[in-house]
Amino acid sequence: MDLFTYYRSTSSYRVRIALALKGLTYRSIPVNLIRDGGEQLAPDYLAIDPQGRVPALRLDSGDVIIQSSAIIEY
Repeated sequence: MDLFTYYRSTSSYRVRIALALKGLTYRSIPVNLIRDGGEQLAPDYLAIDPQGRVPALRLDSGDVIIQSSAIIEY
């Protein structure tokens, strides 16, 4: 799994805690919300999450979960 995250995002922080508590392994992919006007607005990231927000969790199946509460329930 790939977790698209930003270190100062409270939603991302909650998701990282939940994944750790569940014992799920993931690869953290940083998305800088400030650099160059926000990497979350880049076309490459918008292809992953059309809302342009973090966190987003890409599952091994290729499916993407984009809401922190939905990720936590996963």
